[in-house]
Amino acid sequence: MKILKLLFCINILLTGGLNAQTIMNNDFDFWIGEWDINLRVHQEKNIWEEKNKSTARIYSMLDGNVILELWQEKNKPDGIIGYSLRHFDEDSNEWVIWLNWPGKNRSGTTSLKGNFRHGRGEFFSDKAINDSTTLLSRYTFSDITHNNLRWDDAYSRDSGKTWTNNWIMEFSRSKTVPTELLPGTNNLTNFSLRRCDPSQFDVIKKLSRNEPVYTSEGSIHYYGILDGCSVVILLKSDDYQQLSVLTFNTYAQVYEELVYDKTTKKTEIYYGRITDNTLQLSTLSKLKKRNITIKNRSFQLEEYSHDEKIRNIFIKGR
Repeated sequence: MKILKLLFCINILLTGGLNAQTIMNNDFDFWIGEWDINLRVHQEKNIWEEKNKSTARIYSMLDGNVILELWQEKNKPDGIIGYSLRHFDEDSNEWVIWLNWPGKNRSGTTSLKGNFRHGRGEFFSDKAINDSTTLLSRYTFSDITHNNLRWDDAYSRDSGKTWTNNWIMEFSRSKTVPTELLPGTNNLTNFSLRRCDPSQFDVIKKLSRNEPVYTSEGSIHYYGILDGCSVVILLKSDDYQQLSVLTFNTYAQVYEELVYDKTTKKTEIYYGRITDNTLQLSTLSKLKKRNITIKNRSFQLEEYSHDEKIRNIFIKGR
């Protein structure tokens, strides 16, 4: 009996508790591919509008460490577009989702966190509306099969006691492998690059048009997304890989770069401005800084932690 009790205690310690569950970092693999979407939008008097036909392409990147979503209404240059980037945080055992769904001349990144349980994924964020009210947001993936799934969002102003849905998306798979993500501007969510007109977005549109660079030091790819509001930058060298998404946050009036580091398997957001053709960015704490200089076909990244240089990557195109 003592041996059985000992084995039982050891099992609890190893599994993290009686109710612990194994959380796999491939939870979103079912989503990879290309999808037709019926978007239902909640209207007044509890009526649902069902005319928003849309498309989504879901990509696995950096050896499966990152999932990239591109989403747009079909054949509507001024319609809804958006992207999300998600990865599994091994320290907190949860998925982190970053997203930007820009309106006309509006752009900025938000995030949610959560997990799958019993085949259902729920992801949450909160935002203070005023001193007495916090808005809770919940995104849910459910009814998941190989060829179909349901996504919905919901909001609560009473600490989760009641929820109100706004959107429901019904996904139907059209392709197991999504249409290739191409360097340049010929990707889903791009039309005429006129979603974001302010001059601060000129550098983003310029980067979106840059051709890939391959050298012995590494490679750099630029993927234009969100109709001129953002660019995805994929950097690979011998000992380092990262994927970042650059935009101009129109609410804070600063450049904003979301960076996923394959080594640390973490994302961080940097904010800053352009000075002398160099993006000078830092985290909110100012403890980490990034300087990015792009001239012609050359790319240089300098990273600092606590004012100590920790990385210098220079890729010079020919």
